[in-house]
Amino acid sequence: ATMVFVCDALILMCMFQMSRGISMIESRQRLVWRMPSGFGSLNNLRLECDELISPIQDDEVVVKVNAIGLNFADIFTVLGLYSAATQEAAVNNQQKYFVPGLEFAGVVLEAGRAANFKIGDRVYGFRRFGAFASVVIQRDVYLRHTPEYWTDSEAAAFPVQALTAWYSLCELANCQKGSRVLVHSAAGGVGLAALTICQSLGAIAVGVVGNEEKVAVCKSAKRVIVRRKIPDAQYLAELDDSGPFDIVLDSLGAGFFHAAFDRLEQQGRLIHFGATASYGSARSGILKWPQLIWAYITRPKIDPGILTSTNRGVLGFNLIWLCNQHLAMNNCLDNLLQALTSLGADQKNPKIPPAHVGRTFSFKQLPDALRFLQGGKSVGKVVVLINDDELMMQV
Repeated sequence: ATMVFVCDALILMCMFQMSRGISMIESRQRLVWRMPSGFGSLNNLRLECDELISPIQDDEVVVKVNAIGLNFADIFTVLGLYSAATQEAAVNNQQKYFVPGLEFAGVVLEAGRAANFKIGDRVYGFRRFGAFASVVIQRDVYLRHTPEYWTDSEAAAFPVQALTAWYSLCELANCQKGSRVLVHSAAGGVGLAALTICQSLGAIAVGVVGNEEKVAVCKSAKRVIVRRKIPDAQYLAELDDSGPFDIVLDSLGAGFFHAAFDRLEQQGRLIHFGATASYGSARSGILKWPQLIWAYITRPKIDPGILTSTNRGVLGFNLIWLCNQHLAMNNCLDNLLQALTSLGADQKNPKIPPAHVGRTFSFKQLPDALRFLQGGKSVGKVVVLINDDELMMQV
């Protein structure tokens, strides 16, 4: 009971400092979501008070976070299924201090001498974990200025989904004008970004969604197929009617992997970057293991000889890799933004289309936001907002 009281008191003190805005530079305090009892369950997430490292490096920026974008990778991280996260947490036995989260948007509180940002700038950015926080420190090469016509929610929703879609389509699959592209989970964050990129390139996109309610949001797709839990005869017939495909963006895995691969054109490429149909609905705690073991045993397998005889390719992609390749990441982001700018209705004053934010949650509701995302009901991006006044009222 004493420990709970002390923890609540520290959180209250952090929230008080947050309400004072710029004074956080002096206090160096923030709120973070971490898992002191370890990976394995969304129930393990705890809101804690933390202290920032001081002083910052010359190329670093301190950002007061106003919005956090959520991804399935965050769910896999908390459940202990994301190897990059568990490996990083294992370094120096820092698991209980590990903070998940990949993308954020906010306002610059402090900037190093060599950083390309100044106090008060609105920015969005990408991290190799650590974004589930009220304040973050990040190198300037992983930040961009937020367009004045974007909200913080739209900015936080942009980097992970857009970079995943662009790198998969253009860097790995060589998407061109006229390419026929099958996009799994087309109504999700990456899926909608992929549809937008296909539109900008003149590619022909066919989307796959999980229910009828998600069809309407996929406006730029030539066709939208509603899938069931498994690829049944009707689903396969609709694929046959829509294909063959030059490119498949596979975020589902399980039986949907082979259903798509079998409909790849000669020289076609399947880009695999997720397996939500296999692992996405995994329960928390010990109850997850029977489902995960079965999903692993029945995971898709490819005979390399088939790739040779059919002249097709399968490539995997994990965005966290770009964290150590900031030159490649920024080159991708520059090309992506240029391509998206061409979609603006007013070419004399071109604007980058904002990400589609489907639902927002408060910072204190972050675990509930992850559960909502895991449930497969979301359309577009799920974003967590950090409202200082709301945090103070909820204490």
